Amino acid sequence: NEVIPSLIGPYLTYQYISSSLRHRPAFQNNHIKCMASCHRRTLEVTCVFFNYLEVLNIDCCPCAPAPLQLLKLGLFACAPIAPSLAVDLCVLELIRTLFVRITPNTTAWCEALEVFLTALGYKLSTKVCLHVFF
Repeated sequence: NEVIPSLIGPYLTYQYISSSLRHRPAFQNNHIKCMASCHRRTLEVTCVFFNYLEVLNIDCCPCAPAPLQLLKLGLFACAPIAPSLAVDLCVLELIRTLFVRITPNTTAWCEALEVFLTALGYKLSTKVCLHVFF
């Protein structure tokens, strides 16, 4: 109940800074600062972009949750607490546009994406197929 509503403001800010996803803002290493002595942990997150995968290590805590940090990088986390996968907002916009115009078939689309990434030499290390995340 709290994660998605808390991301609306940062999402709108990212949309504004990126001119509605027309360009990727320069990465700024201004991580969200923890305001308390929270229990911190590092998450390994596989990030899906149009033409590559990248693994990021996200240092997070309740004051600096992983979904918020990922969103500030232009990525949407596929889980609210401890995401292991995040997708570029531009890729999600393409998916949204595509799904508005075709008969829904997420399994076929996700299998096609997995084959495409495999052909580029990438292999997701997760044991779960992509269609579970969509």
